[in-house]
Amino acid sequence: MSSVDRKGFTLIELMIVVVIIGLLAAVAIPNFISMVGRAKEASVKTNMHVMQTSAEDFAAVSGGRYPDDGTDLSDAGQTLAQHVPFSTYPQNPFTSASSVVQWDADPTAGNAGELCFNPATPDSYQIKANGADGTILKQKLRTGM
Repeated sequence: MSSVDRKGFTLIELMIVVVIIGLLAAVAIPNFISMVGRAKEASVKTNMHVMQTSAEDFAAVSGGRYPDDGTDLSDAGQTLAQHVPFSTYPQNPFTSASSVVQWDADPTAGNAGELCFNPATPDSYQIKANGADGTILKQKLRTGM
């Protein structure tokens, strides 16, 4: 059998393929991780909107009065959590647990996905949340917006 009849890849050719795949992975993996963080942050913004809609629903059944803490009852006898769809705070995309909602305090630094109503008064509110890096997002939702 002559060397011309042999079929297959040489070691050099296989090493070149492995290097190319490694370079592609080195570019793709950080982009994927970054994209996952942005998607979770978008989910936190959706949670903020769910809480805003729930606060407006609370006010609609309470003559325009907003909740000023998590135990405040609407005129229908329900807390804000009971005005949220499925009667539970939305899921935090970073912890996969029900979101933590702070009242009259900013979200705890470092707790990604945490929500807060600060300030929360019977005539107004402002909703803030932490992003992927655990700092407060620039987007804030306010009464009537």
